[in-house]
Amino acid sequence: MRKIILFACLAVCMTVKGYTDHRNAKVDSAEQVLNNSKHLSDKDRLNCYSILIRGYLGKDGEKHDRYCREMLALTYKTDSKNMRESALYNLGLQNYGQEKYEEAERYFLWALAVTDSMKNDKRYSESDIDDNLSQLYGAIGNLYNMQDKALLAIKYYQKALPIFEKHGWLESQTILHHNVAELWLSMGNNEKAEAEYLEAVRTGEASGDSLMAALPRKGLVKIYINEGDYDKARQTILPAYDYYHAHRKEETGDYPEILASMTKLYLMDGHTDLDKAKAYAAEGLSLVNDEMMMETRSDIYAAATMVAMKEHRWQQALDYALKSIHENDDEATYGDIGCYELLAQIYMQLGNKEQASIYIKKVRTLQEQLSTRNYQSGLSQMEVLYETAQKEAQIATLDKERGLYRWLLGLAVALLVTMVIGYCLLVIVHRRKRALLAAKVALEAETKERQILARDLHDGLGGMLSLLRMKSLTPSSPGLSQSEGSEYIQLLDRIIVELRRTAHHLMPEELLRNGLISALNDFAVSVPGAKFQAIGDISMEKNKELVLYRCTYELVNNALKHAEASHIDIQLMQDEKEITLTVSDDGKGISHTSHHLPLTSNNMGLHNIRERIEPYHGTLNIITAEGKGTDIHIILPL
Repeated sequence: MRKIILFACLAVCMTVKGYTDHRNAKVDSAEQVLNNSKHLSDKDRLNCYSILIRGYLGKDGEKHDRYCREMLALTYKTDSKNMRESALYNLGLQNYGQEKYEEAERYFLWALAVTDSMKNDKRYSESDIDDNLSQLYGAIGNLYNMQDKALLAIKYYQKALPIFEKHGWLESQTILHHNVAELWLSMGNNEKAEAEYLEAVRTGEASGDSLMAALPRKGLVKIYINEGDYDKARQTILPAYDYYHAHRKEETGDYPEILASMTKLYLMDGHTDLDKAKAYAAEGLSLVNDEMMMETRSDIYAAATMVAMKEHRWQQALDYALKSIHENDDEATYGDIGCYELLAQIYMQLGNKEQASIYIKKVRTLQEQLSTRNYQSGLSQMEVLYETAQKEAQIATLDKERGLYRWLLGLAVALLVTMVIGYCLLVIVHRRKRALLAAKVALEAETKERQILARDLHDGLGGMLSLLRMKSLTPSSPGLSQSEGSEYIQLLDRIIVELRRTAHHLMPEELLRNGLISALNDFAVSVPGAKFQAIGDISMEKNKELVLYRCTYELVNNALKHAEASHIDIQLMQDEKEITLTVSDDGKGISHTSHHLPLTSNNMGLHNIRERIEPYHGTLNIITAEGKGTDIHIILPL
């Protein structure tokens, strides 16, 4: 089942983006143009990167990753958000293919954030944004599906539905409804699965594509067979059988499933045609191979088991039935329940009551395990909570009527306590407002000073250094040998780069223009070995964004200069109560494990950070050991 879902979701992305097979793309010529053209424009360079990352996807992971990152860095220079989304999406696909699901999720969600920022940018059309969203929703749905997070997968698949409906993409709608139906079916929710399959049949037939019309029928017929509805089952499967039989050489994965369903159709009570059932079962068995998915093999062997049982070939039925179940009970699915029931019947006929009893117990145990393992609908849970709340309210009313005086006394005490607490809170809030106001005034003054200093450094001193470098290159520069002149120029280059980097981070434009998430993404890209991840719905006032950016910059600089770290992870997380900034490095650690380190040149930055977060009641936690890196957590309460 999973193979079909993933293939179908990939087809969604292909349909939307006008995808073509890039495995035969001329990556060599694009690579040659990129490497040999020194005066290539940024736009042409981005186009070369785009060709290369699609050409190397799934073929050369190292080159694909390198070109994606080079493309990503260039998009910040050119402010090309659509190309940035493409680079991030392809990095996600690369990690997804390597089963690095956490990394893939990080890149996909980052790409979603970039696409969201395109909505207010007049350079990008509604179609550009819809294309990005549809491919990302499909990719994230696939990602959660592979991790057995069915409800999250459904959520993201369905996010794409309004886009498909708006543009009239019937084939994409068909695939989406089919995928969602498959997931509901895997969780044992036949009612929701049937509704989604029927929508897929409707849109598939409207599309005029024969595959789209047949695809959802393959799953829908299983529901009708299990419910014993012969008429619906027959009406559903015959058009699907006609298609898959005509394309049996191409549809090697789906055709055996259809044969299994045809076998079961002609074994239904009141409509049994044993000759037809045997013929379909035999054809299905002839197609079984080691590469076939377990779910498909199980379907075929279960159908063959039912035929053998009809003919009272109990030993043959037992052999087929044992092949229809997962060898490991931990991997069992809803399909195994029916196979366990068949095994219980077979063992009873063979006179082995002990084994029959074992499989009867397995049926009950597996049903309970799957009910616990799989999430049920949120609506039913909300109904239970609502009924519970109503009952508690009724009980509270009865108690109030029985003990009115006791209730009034408790209320009076509660009011008194509330008044006392309220007064204390007013005092605390007043003091906190004064502290925050002072911090805000100081921060605004610091920000203005930083803006002036950054401008002066970049335009004034930076310009003078650049002029000095130009003059140093002239032949008339006295007093310097050729080697000394080269070293002098290199030193000036390093000073200019460091000066402009410092000026940029004194007051980064990205922070003022697009906020903390975008600024930290930009910062992490500029630092070798650094990675940034945001978790949760990040939203805070500008003052806190400035404080957290300064803290991040200080901590990353400490990790590079003092800890000699080669890898730095930056994580920003927000929940209902607090914002947490974590900076982790693999450096040499801090020799003092106390949170109150003595003031030295090496940890002056930590003292500065404490002073920055103190007005916001922030806390600084340090986890470190010599030679084992450092984790620093900054927590600001909301």
